Amino acid sequence: MKKLIALALIGLFATSAAVFASPDKDTLVAAEKNAWQNLKDKKWDDFKKVFSSDFKGVYSSGITTMDQENAEVKTLDLKSFTLGDIDVVMIDKDAALLTYSAKVEGTEGGKDASGKMNVASVWKKEGNDWRLVYHTDVKAE
Repeated sequence: MKKLIALALIGLFATSAAVFASPDKDTLVAAEKNAWQNLKDKKWDDFKKVFSSDFKGVYSSGITTMDQENAEVKTLDLKSFTLGDIDVVMIDKDAALLTYSAKVEGTEGGKDASGKMNVASVWKKEGNDWRLVYHTDVKAE
């Protein structure tokens, strides 16, 4: 009987792991990369579409809302970016945390903003779409 219960639990955990190792991880990584590409290409309308209405950004300059974020990014002139070490942690089936490094070359408000950053984003599912609800980045030392 104990063996049967153990096998049933293993099956349950394997099924749960399969749910959280879903294609959503690939979708989220692609969405994050696409957001960066839209910044680089200055496709502001496409960039704005990824945000949840309750978005918050946390940076050394302050905390932003969706509207503030979309206004501030227009001061960016992103020449290049490389995202690395992307890790996706499924918080539950409708929420995910992405952490990664970003190497950027460009300016913000006319000042050099090039360098390596450590980045985190939280995405949540709204209907059938994933939306960005939180983002932060800090210059790596």
